[in-house]
Amino acid sequence: MHYHYLTIEQREYLEKLIRSRVRGASQLETALEKLRQPDYGTCIECGKDVDYARLQIEPFALHCLACSRLPIPAGT
Repeated sequence: MHYHYLTIEQREYLEKLIRSRVRGASQLETALEKLRQPDYGTCIECGKDVDYARLQIEPFALHCLACSRLPIPAGT
């Protein structure tokens, strides 16, 4: 499993961002559980790290910037 590069301080900051943006208790717990996973911040398409700057803007980002710009295949 890929262990992400984020420092403890960066994860704490992202947790504060998530807590400030998510209102529902179950949604909040789901979001925090994802943050605690060792592969949080890893692109689900290519496996590369999602830039910390991108996570600061969009802490729920599942794709790196390059993959987020790929066209969506027809039929999805």
